Amino acid sequence: MSDDGSQLGEKKKRLKLEQVKALEKSFELGNKLEHEKKMQLARALGLQPRQIAIWFENRRARWKTKQLEKDYDILKRQFQALKNDNDALKTQNKKLQSEALKADNNVLKTQNKKLQSELMGLKNRESNGPINLNKDNECSLSNGSENSCDINLVTTKTTSADSKLYSHPSNNLFLERRF
Repeated sequence: MSDDGSQLGEKKKRLKLEQVKALEKSFELGNKLEHEKKMQLARALGLQPRQIAIWFENRRARWKTKQLEKDYDILKRQFQALKNDNDALKTQNKKLQSEALKADNNVLKTQNKKLQSELMGLKNRESNGPINLNKDNECSLSNGSENSCDINLVTTKTTSADSKLYSHPSNNLFLERRF
């Protein structure tokens, strides 16, 4: 005898439509069988209790496979939606980074123009304003003729006591005459 109660070598008989419907209805109420329920179904359907048990095992396996397929489809759709959201966020992030870089460049250009303007103002003020004699400066004057004399004007930050030349104590101006 085999596990389902039939003779060895005997071809298994297919369940009748009414038997399958009754088993499906019972499965919907509970997918696991207790011994009493199995015996009751076997008597009502004219089947061996082992056939009922095997049918329920197979039906649970099919149900589990279908459930896994459903879960997989749900997860696949959720994954695709999240992937699309992620791609959209990456695109938006690149766009915002580009805009931020442009804004930073515009701020830097504005600051650069302002500083250049200030620098030009300072240069113009220096060229039009008085000479600062507190800086080291040197100047030489000559009329280029044979009877000329050269006058070198040198300003330094040294004190008048350090020089043997003519000096003016208020601005450290030294004159040297050569004939």
